[in-house]
Amino acid sequence: MNIEILLKAYRHMCQVKAMAKLYDDSRAICKYVHSTSRGHEAIQLATAYQLLPADYVSPYYRDESMLLGMGYEPYHLMLQLLAKADDYFSGGRSYYAHPNNKKADKPKIIHQSLLMSCPLLFAP
Repeated sequence: MNIEILLKAYRHMCQVKAMAKLYDDSRAICKYVHSTSRGHEAIQLATAYQLLPADYVSPYYRDESMLLGMGYEPYHLMLQLLAKADDYFSGGRSYYAHPNNKKADKPKIIHQSLLMSCPLLFAP
């Protein structure tokens, strides 16, 4: 077993736990509801570590562990969650936890709105 992968997964799992705690602790200040990936961290990270830039994924509101594993930082995910203008994914113009990405160095993320409006586009 590769110790580097295990340490990377452990760091990501600790980050997700800290983010979930921060979200819960801030509910009285920020009136949003967010379900975290708690309990799903290991499988999401295992999936993320296997993805290649040529792959397509469609993460949703409980998939922050997968996004961390794909190389996004907690800061990026928090900006997206709070719909801030500096949001990496949509500049704050998208509903929270609806990331999208077409960059060449990461797996492509299909925007949830596209999936909802054109389901046959992605049918097998």
